Amino acid sequence: MDSILRQGSNGNNVAELQQLLQSKGFYIGTIDGDFGAGTTNAVLKFQKVNGLTTDGIVGSSTWAKLRAGSNPQAAAFPTLLPGSQGSAVSQAQQLLKDKGYYQGRIDGDFGVGTRDAIVAFQRANGLTVDGKVGDQTWQKLQAPAIADVTPQSPSNSVDNVEIVRPTPTPIAPTPSPTTTPSIFVPTETTTTSTGTTVSIPSASPIPSASAISLVDAANSYSRARLANQTAAINNLQANISPDILQQFFQRWQTASGLATPAASLQEALSGYNSAQLLNQNLALQWLQSQLLPQALTQFRQDWSNLTVAAGTPSGTPFIPTQPTVSPSNTQQLINLTDAVKAFDRNKYPNQVNALEKLQASLPDQTLQQFFQRWSLASEQNAIAISLVDVFQDYDSQKFPSQVTALQWLEKELTTDQLEQFSKDWQV
Repeated sequence: MDSILRQGSNGNNVAELQQLLQSKGFYIGTIDGDFGAGTTNAVLKFQKVNGLTTDGIVGSSTWAKLRAGSNPQAAAFPTLLPGSQGSAVSQAQQLLKDKGYYQGRIDGDFGVGTRDAIVAFQRANGLTVDGKVGDQTWQKLQAPAIADVTPQSPSNSVDNVEIVRPTPTPIAPTPSPTTTPSIFVPTETTTTSTGTTVSIPSASPIPSASAISLVDAANSYSRARLANQTAAINNLQANISPDILQQFFQRWQTASGLATPAASLQEALSGYNSAQLLNQNLALQWLQSQLLPQALTQFRQDWSNLTVAAGTPSGTPFIPTQPTVSPSNTQQLINLTDAVKAFDRNKYPNQVNALEKLQASLPDQTLQQFFQRWSLASEQNAIAISLVDVFQDYDSQKFPSQVTALQWLEKELTTDQLEQFSKDWQV
């Protein structure tokens, strides 16, 4: 007769329990014969999936399910294909969303977004990549992930497995007479070959240190690559456990369509937006959710140190293109980050016209990428469809990342588009 096991039990029976749970994808700890918190968590998940009393106690019914030759959790669900609908699809979507692979609505409709999320999940988990949810995919989807364990201190123990994270090495500020407030280097004036002076308003500053996210950081670093940013990223990597880093690199590889995983966090962030934006953002958001609070705080402090010694930056900040202006053209150029603050569609109808004309001049791919960035920055489920809507919904206090999205769009504008927009805006 099998022993009744519960948290606190130990010995060979517990080791057998852990092996059975591990073989079915519910347990990721060490087979040590110690019924700790990790084993309890795995038992609870197994019981819930298999319709057993969810009490964390391993009695005869739980032993029977564990030793069953077939996989009861997979048998309870049908194979899902593109076009499938119903509660099983909703459950698959929710599981994909919980693991950071799906960001759409839980609507029970197996569409393109659900299929793409399944393909990414299958690649990351070494499954056959067919876009279908069969037995093996169901099993992996329902298996507990490391993300289920929320770190509480620099040294966490899960079933006596200690995760040791190295102590952060503080990065001392580098003295410099110049402080760079933004990845966009502000240029106050420029003089053309004909002697005409054109004013170029400074770009808005990046989000404060308390608001910076890994998505914001990647967006900035992929273009600026300042020395202090590299130091902040390297210091952050030193404070992430190897298991979490490996999982992130796998997610990043899948999101970016790379042949091999990135070798470092610095390398990954350098390639931000080289492939699918949403998938890369999901990978970064997943990584941020795994960080210890003190590690994230330290990273934000390091990142906010935007003083770089002269001659030492590892990259060159983005500088807005300076237009060539004829002697008769004294039009002041307007940046989007300045224009959005003065937007008033009721008082200035010409502003709406300027935005509509600018949108009509932009490539569809650029607009699509910007609207995706804006929706993520604004924490919206629906994708924005017009620049007028974007300007109407601007709220940098509530959503600091909106500024970063607008700065990205500014970078994509040509000189002609910027000049035309400024002219239309100031009519």
